[in-house]
Amino acid sequence: MVDYYEWSKDHIKYLYEKIQSLKNDKLKTSPGDIWSVKKLLVLDYYLAAFVRIIRSVKSNFKNWYYVDPFCGSGLISFKDELKDERFPGSPMVAALRAEELPFTDYLLSDIDENTIKALSKRLLTNKKLVGNRTYDPQVMDFATSVGTIEKKKQFGNAFLIFIDPNGYKEIRWDLMKRLLNIETADIIFTFITSFIALNRSKADGDLETAKSLDAFFGDDEWTNYRGGEELLALYRKKMETTGKKTFVIGVFMKGGSKLYDMILATRSSGGGKVVESATKIMESVSTELLRSSFEVVSKRRREITDYF
Repeated sequence: MVDYYEWSKDHIKYLYEKIQSLKNDKLKTSPGDIWSVKKLLVLDYYLAAFVRIIRSVKSNFKNWYYVDPFCGSGLISFKDELKDERFPGSPMVAALRAEELPFTDYLLSDIDENTIKALSKRLLTNKKLVGNRTYDPQVMDFATSVGTIEKKKQFGNAFLIFIDPNGYKEIRWDLMKRLLNIETADIIFTFITSFIALNRSKADGDLETAKSLDAFFGDDEWTNYRGGEELLALYRKKMETTGKKTFVIGVFMKGGSKLYDMILATRSSGGGKVVESATKIMESVSTELLRSSFEVVSKRRREITDYF
């Protein structure tokens, strides 16, 4: 039986300790909170399994790419009592596993130039821990990154695409569909459930908001739905028209209020088994459990005393 507290503590510890030399580098950080750690643990878990499956003797793949079109600065910062702490962002999570679980290449991009400068410096500074390779993060918008990925779409190439935008307006359905149509691409997507539902509630009297939802969903079918769960189900249905199967891991604030859902989409039977396993674990790793684990790892408390 899995001890979910120990599982989360061990995984947080590995990633947290790796970036301590970068903690006070005064470079730009990406905003986060304790619940942000959960989506990064989802990535860490799935990434490891993805590489092991792809490079197995039964695999026909020659190249596999980690793709992060909203990569951020490489470190996330926290608020309030955790404001002095840092945790690796998605590109750093992938890079910290590169020595043991390398990808052929890492396609890292973000639209913000200062963010890319910070990430580039951190990858260079942390070179001993991120594998003997050259990373080349690029200033690029999502549309351009989709085109870059499509150029590498050929027999023998596989992709793990981590899509974690700051807001839903950064995602257009026509671009998402192009990625979903890559048969050998597994996708992890942050569906910002609470914010999408909030904007849906305003959209009937706000033409600009309605247009943004049209672009996100690809049409106006969203007008037939209201709450976050209904809109999530609609988006999953649209994703599955491309032949991929989708799975969902919810991410909640303290107290059970949902913030967003991690949608994992894959055509692979092996990938599906990994997602099912990840979902089972992550459903048991609550925000409260994450906070307790993080506070122990960061030595803000001795050991968990009040969770159970």
